[in-house]
Amino acid sequence: MVGGSPRILLIRLSACGDCLHAVPTLVALRRQFPAAQIGWAIEEMSYSLLKGHPMVDRFYVYPRRAFKRGGGSLASGIRSMRAFRKELAAAKYEVAVDLQGLTKSGMVAWWSGAARRIGFKGDDSRELNLIFNNERVAPPADAFHVVEKNLALVKPLGVKIPDKPEWVMPSYDEETQALKPFLEQCGLLEKDGSARRYAIVNPGATWYTKRWPPECFGQVAKGLIEQHDLPVVVPWCGPDERHAAETIVGLAGARAFLAPETNLRALAALTARAVLFVGNDTGPLHLAVALGVQSVAIFGATDPLRNGPYGAAHRMQTGGVDCHPCWKTTCARQDRACLTWVKPEAVLASCAHSLTRGAKRRMRTDELRTIGGGSGVTGHE
Repeated sequence: MVGGSPRILLIRLSACGDCLHAVPTLVALRRQFPAAQIGWAIEEMSYSLLKGHPMVDRFYVYPRRAFKRGGGSLASGIRSMRAFRKELAAAKYEVAVDLQGLTKSGMVAWWSGAARRIGFKGDDSRELNLIFNNERVAPPADAFHVVEKNLALVKPLGVKIPDKPEWVMPSYDEETQALKPFLEQCGLLEKDGSARRYAIVNPGATWYTKRWPPECFGQVAKGLIEQHDLPVVVPWCGPDERHAAETIVGLAGARAFLAPETNLRALAALTARAVLFVGNDTGPLHLAVALGVQSVAIFGATDPLRNGPYGAAHRMQTGGVDCHPCWKTTCARQDRACLTWVKPEAVLASCAHSLTRGAKRRMRTDELRTIGGGSGVTGHE
């Protein structure tokens, strides 16, 4: 398959961070096949962030809650799943690319009716996934990061794998407009409507073993304000995150601002205007990376080599314990040393490095624009 207008279904159903790691694969497919019909089977939360993506012809929202408690009756769950399967089959996809490697993603590939169902080989294929896909790809030995593993799956289609993975994101113009009163109130908006420099400090994470203490984030926020003259915005969603966000703002002082409660699209609009993002291993971190915002990440139970922010522009911190990464939601040691051993001073040093690098990169970009009239910078460092 080297050209034409193939019908290709991407399958990545789960968490937002995982779906953001799949975006470079989507972009590589679209670059290779401009006239292709590309669909994406996805779950509702990630769809809310990616809907309107200019490179996806159609999203198929997997009814994740169809058979879960509180998701409705058994009959309604069966109807939802049947409707999903019918919608997939009607599109007559020729190729399904399973980026998830689980039983449910393999079933979606099979339901699509695609003759070619490409999935992972080896450890990246889990549960009963092996049953459903009929082409198996082992990522190269040097493909440590999940972004690189994902890109390996489309190589059998003749896709040229880019030297630098590329993120393209939807427009968040509506959300950007809605945020302007908040930014103006905080003194973070210029008269021409552009944003003044600020950092995002995001304490949220679903897993307890991913959450660096908010008191530590508070010290980092205070350091950014005092050492770098950089105001800080702290986003949140839900009561637990609000409590953590309020703790950070209280510790950081007058130039730290509690954001209004943000959904993912509002968070994207807020993050896109920032010069730095500091947070845990969670969807908002990978959103910042996808939006091209320099990031400093604190890693607990998960592996930064596999799941960290992609590219040399970003920095990572984790405690040096033998049990890391454990990939568990509870800590066998009971002390979360992989997190608690990370000191705010070390995170601030990473922030200083990122801010210096970002300033140099912006200067280089401005010079290239002056000389050549273009942006001069593509992909991710």
